[in-house]
Parts: sequence; C-alpha cells; structure tokens
Amino acid sequence: MMGGVGFMQARSYLATALALGLTSGMVWAQGTQAPVPVKGDRGVAIADAGVPRPTTQPCVVSLYSEVKFNAHGDPTSRAAHPHTWDYAPPAKCAGPWSKVVLEADFSVNAGRQYDRTASLWLDGVNLYFGTTQEPSADVGPHWHIERDVTDYASLFRKAGQGQMILNNWVSAKYTGVIKGSARLVFYPAAPKAKPTRPADQVMGLVGAGNGHPVGVQDGTQALSRTFTLPRNVERAYLDVIAQSQAVDEQWYMCIDDADVKRTRNYSLGPPNAGDPLEQCGGGNYREVAVSIDGQPAGRAPVYPWTYTGGVNPLLWRPTPDIQTLNFKPYRVDLTPFASVLDDGKPHTVSVRVLGAHDFFSVAANLLIYRDHGRKVLTGKLIRNTLAMDPARLKPEISRHWSSALNGHIDTVQHGDYMIEGELQTSHGPVRTLVSQQSSFANRQHYKHPDKATWDQVIDMDTQVSSTVTTQREGSTVTHRTHVHYPLRVDVHKVVKPDGNFSADITMKQGYQRQRQRMQGGHKAFHSTLDNQLVSQASAEFNAGGTALLGTHGQHGNQVYRFSDSLGSCYARRIATRDQAVTKVSSGQGCPGGHNHLVAGSKL
Repeated sequence: MMGGVGFMQARSYLATALALGLTSGMVWAQGTQAPVPVKGDRGVAIADAGVPRPTTQPCVVSLYSEVKFNAHGDPTSRAAHPHTWDYAPPAKCAGPWSKVVLEADFSVNAGRQYDRTASLWLDGVNLYFGTTQEPSADVGPHWHIERDVTDYASLFRKAGQGQMILNNWVSAKYTGVIKGSARLVFYPAAPKAKPTRPADQVMGLVGAGNGHPVGVQDGTQALSRTFTLPRNVERAYLDVIAQSQAVDEQWYMCIDDADVKRTRNYSLGPPNAGDPLEQCGGGNYREVAVSIDGQPAGRAPVYPWTYTGGVNPLLWRPTPDIQTLNFKPYRVDLTPFASVLDDGKPHTVSVRVLGAHDFFSVAANLLIYRDHGRKVLTGKLIRNTLAMDPARLKPEISRHWSSALNGHIDTVQHGDYMIEGELQTSHGPVRTLVSQQSSFANRQHYKHPDKATWDQVIDMDTQVSSTVTTQREGSTVTHRTHVHYPLRVDVHKVVKPDGNFSADITMKQGYQRQRQRMQGGHKAFHSTLDNQLVSQASAEFNAGGTALLGTHGQHGNQVYRFSDSLGSCYARRIATRDQAVTKVSSGQGCPGGHNHLVAGSKL
C-alpha cells in the first residue's frame, strides 16, 4: 500500500468510471454504537457486531475531534504527518472500570483518493490499526470503528501523549480529504460487581516517541525493544498486527520465483508494486515469529486483509473485506517465559514476518500481569520445542503441470510446538504449557482452455489451534483457541483482439474463531465467531494491465454470527448489488429472533 497507496494508475481511472449515487449521512453520538445498515446505503455497510457494553453510565474522553488529514504533496508518499494530542484520565470516573472502548469515526468526501493506512497510539502503545474506505466520484463514505481496550486500562490511568497517523495526501488529482474523531469511553464497574482486571503494564515495542508502525522489508528485519521488567511478572502476552504493504499487499497472490515466468499471462498486472493482481515473486508463505533474546517464543498467523482499493475496488462497495477498516490483533501467550523476564536483567522482545518480500508494517504491545503478593518470583523455562528445530517449520512447494500452461502450484506448511514454564508465586507453584498446531496451504490453479481465456483460482487456508494449560495446586485450567482464515480468489480473464481484457473476479473470505475454557475437567466457557464475506464483480483493463477502465456487476453478501455460553447471540446478514445495500437481516437463530450481547462477552 506504500503507506496507504496501492494499485496506482488502475485506481485513478476507477473514480471517473463509476457513478454511484450519494451516501446517506451518518452521525454517531459519543458512547454509542454505529447504526444498523439499511437498504439503499451506499457508503459503508458492515455486518460486524460492536463491542458489548455494560449498563453503567459511561464517561467519555475525546482524543481529537473532526481533524482533517489533508496534507498536500505527492500522493504516493509514505511520510505521514501525525496528528498529536494530549490525554488526561476521566475526572468523573477514575475507576475501576468494567470496560473501556475506543471509538473512532471517519469520513472522506466524494472524489478520488487511495485507501490509506491509519493507526492510533498513546505513549507508544497501539490502540487501533486499519485502513480507510475509498470514495468514488459521487459517494463520500462515513464509517465507525470500535475496539475493546479494557486490557489496556492501566495505560489510561495517567496523563499521556498520543498521535493519530493517517497517511493521506491531497493533490489536484487526488481530492479526497479524510476527516476523523476519536474518543475513549469508560464504563465504571457496577456497585458490588467484580471489576475486570487489566494488565498491570502495557508497553509498545516502539520505544521512542508517541508510537508508530515499523516497516520490515524482509524476513530478517525485526520490530524489537529491550525491556527491564519488574521481578514479579506472573503472566505476559504480546498483541501483534502485521499489515502487508507494497509488493506484499496481496501477498497471498504471489508465487515462488521459479514459477513467475510460466504463469505471467494469468496475471492482471505487470510485476510492479501496486498493480491489481500483480505478478509477484517471493512466494506466498507469511507468518509472524516472536522471539525473546533471540530465542523463538511463539508464532502468529497473518490475516490476508484486502484493502478497499485492492484487486477490484468495486468489490468493496459498500461492504469492505473482513477487518479491512479495523484490524484485529493476534495475542501470543509468553507466560512460560515469565521466569526469564523476572531475573532483573534487560530482555529483547522481537517480531519478524517470515516470508516478507516488500514489505510489512508491524505493531506490537507487551502486556504484563504482576504478582502483587510477592516482589520477586523465581522459576524456570522447562522446555521449548520451537527453539529446537525451527528449520522443520519451513514451507514445502510442489508443482503439478499437465501441460506447459495448465497445472497447479501448492505451498504447504505445518508446524507445532510446545513451550512450558514454571513459576513460584505468592499463591504456590504455577506451571504453564503453551502448545500450538498450525497449518498453511496456498494452492494456485491455472487453466488455459483456449487462446483468449486464462482462469486462475487461489485457494488459501490458514488454521491455528492453541492450548494454554495452567496447573496450580489442586486445579487445572485449560484455554483452547482455534482460528481459521479461509480465502478463495477466482479470476476468469478473457483477452480481446486489441490486447485489452476483461476479468470476472470472485473473492470469498472468512474469519472463524472458537474459544473454550475447561476447569476441573468441565467446560466452563465457550464462544464461536463466524464472519464470512463473498463479493463478485467484473472489470475491464487496458492491454498492459496498468489501468482499470471500468467495472460492473458487483454483488455480495456478508454474514456475521457470534454466540457464547454467557448468553450472547448475534447474527446479521447484509446483501449488496450495484454498490448498494439490498437487504439486511438480523437475529436469525437467536432467541426471539433478536440480537443480544452480554457485557462480559469478548468478540
């Protein structure tokens, strides 16, 4: 995205090619969730549930209001102009809080503009990371994002410095001015209710300034920070976001260097950063690797986000791809290393993106929970199979060709590891075992049935199962999490006699997550989240694949479902056609046909 820029010339043609009709205006009150999309909406329509809210009266702290991100200059620049702000805790509700929610609203005027990367920071800690909705010639979209930041509540108890980085550039050609507001909404704990325990410390891996994403160009570069932590760390976690940029923007479409020449004619664009469905080498395996003092400490999957200018911008109007406007961080449990972190010495926590080609933008926050009953904890790291043989986790590539231009290329990776640590705490010995199994498969199919037709299908499937078992005297608690990221890209390309070509593109994406907590051999909690999106559109390209001449035939569906054992049930479906909402249905399968979210639920 080059700091929010991708698919250069192709996008610039689109704004003049589409006439979509005006979006309805949307205004959000402080401390309230976004309205439900309605039939006819043309701006942004998302089925996702908002953050579940307590019933207590909240206090609201504005971070910034109606700020214009309209720096004039080169629209391809990556040098954002941050908007800085001062933070002070809410005077009327000092805590404890049952929930803290970050809310932000954005808008961009009708015109021409790239999708842009946005990130929000406080004292070096990342609170939000996402991208923006592209406008069209006649639609200036508005959208609303929320993030549950309750675990970060200790950060909000003191004054601090923050900044919003939204890398938007305006010129005579790229006229879209993005505006935004953000606030923190604090919900006091109800009388006699047990307040939520946040992390005792939250620290960003960017050590200098108010915080910013860090670019890693390849798999060897890292986002790192050295910490000297309190000696009573009992639990530790790392929240990670790895955003693909530039050549890596659609990394799931890249192939091994050895296959670039053979598959060149299937591509919709030349081998340059920023072109739609670009022909890119470097392979398509990406995974986050976390280390402590150089020792492997965990792995995290990379979600295949597609931004609103990606592949074919018409696909994402009015419903953007899953999480595109609001990335969800992945949490890595570092608790087995607590004894290492408690020795009073400096330790370096690092994040790399394995397979990164050019490039990834990375943010990470370290969360520390302390034992308040003892100043110094001791223990040991018992085992770490991830550190024993990391080479065995490399992907395998296989090729199967029935002819020179018909066949498929598979990139497959399987991994598993166990990391276990022991700690002597104020409430007795605690042993933590983190075990993880992962599978990654990117299967690219190529079919050339006649001279004019080039059909390509990319089927990618990422699955990770993590189990954290905590043993204390007389009790065992097990947390299980399974995530599944299915993706399918289906392209039917037909080349015309003049070299121009059409492409029918269908994208199917999913984000699925199951959580379970077992205590004493019995299921104490479970939740299921299933978010699925399918979108289809046709596009016309020039002979070089550098210009998108027009698009038509958009239609799609998003279905979002969530339920848990606390009593939450949420379901919403949005259908779209010709860049407008055609149907919205809610509550299917929930008691009474109504959505209901319990305040304690975590989506």
